[in-house]
Amino acid sequence: MKRSFQMVAVLLVVGLVLLGCASPEQRAQKLYDQGKYEEVVAKYADQPIAKQAHVKIAEKLIQEGKYEDVLANYADTPSKTEAENKIAEKLYNDKKYDDVLAKYPNTPAANMSRNALADALYADWDKSKDDKKRDDLVAKYPNTTAGMKARNEMAKADFDKAMKNKAKKAKMTALEAIVKNPKYAGTEFSMKAQDEWNKLGGGKPAATNTAKAAPAKPAAPAKKK
Repeated sequence: MKRSFQMVAVLLVVGLVLLGCASPEQRAQKLYDQGKYEEVVAKYADQPIAKQAHVKIAEKLIQEGKYEDVLANYADTPSKTEAENKIAEKLYNDKKYDDVLAKYPNTPAANMSRNALADALYADWDKSKDDKKRDDLVAKYPNTTAGMKARNEMAKADFDKAMKNKAKKAKMTALEAIVKNPKYAGTEFSMKAQDEWNKLGGGKPAATNTAKAAPAKPAAPAKKK
């Protein structure tokens, strides 16, 4: 029993000696391998592996749902994007669309928030037929589903008016206005207006003279004196 105790003591001393001989890099690596990332950062911040440990801590916080902590203390890690997405998603689910757009405009939830706000404006316009609300929708959210729908409807109204013109010049002028109106860009009726305008000769480059010049006549031979 006494001999066994002595062996344990010897091994312990040897272990302590070996540990003491290990370099800071080796000690940091050992802690990292054990998953003790906080300890690595706290004790060996000057070691390269501390950066990896910093990233691992952020990943752990994401798994624990501590997104605010990630943004506050680990915004320099790849986990920042996921933290922003998760927070924005929660705000969206709580219907806090304006908060999503103000704080997290580049997240998937921001696109969904824009569509939700645009849909609400379109519904308000559809109910009241107040053109100011539709104009507001087009100004704020032109590329949302509702925004595109509203812009196309506006373009259609102008297109129908343009096509009623019997005079060619008046029709071309009206169609050109639709084609060049940035509010209608990308809509179905902007493209239809473009087609009709082209048929009437609009938007085409001026014709160039392609006739070949007649070959010069050879000079008459000089008369002999």
